[in-house]
Amino acid sequence: MSHSHDLTAENVLPFMNSPREGRRKGATATIINEATGNRITVRFRKPEGFKAVLVDLMTGSDNVSDFTFLGTLRGENVIVSPKTRVPGEKAVLAEKVLNWTIAHAQKDDLRTVRVLHEGKCGRCGRKLTVPESIDTGLGPECVKHHQH
Repeated sequence: MSHSHDLTAENVLPFMNSPREGRRKGATATIINEATGNRITVRFRKPEGFKAVLVDLMTGSDNVSDFTFLGTLRGENVIVSPKTRVPGEKAVLAEKVLNWTIAHAQKDDLRTVRVLHEGKCGRCGRKLTVPESIDTGLGPECVKHHQH
């Protein structure tokens, strides 16, 4: 049985909040609008000493280094920072896409979008091999940190 790297609605917000403190590379996800084919790729990271999860938007073609700081994930909302260098309209659109995706994931209604992760644990960065871990985007040990 093959598994894609799609996150289920219930796993979207825990994945976005998953980077552990000090993890500079963070958790990367791509949100695809299936109706339009439009997509954005974002990275969630939590540098040492930060309480909030920082959000970076991929702004170039290099999926390792072409990320630009966008804002923060606070609770269930992404807020664009006044310090972002993402151009105004692009920043506003990314914020809308992220907040729409989070809101609809909370309602278990992601019929028009797909949220994909890169096949690595969003918390520790290890490659995921267990089918349940691929579904959640978190490894079996790391998922314990996000259970209520």
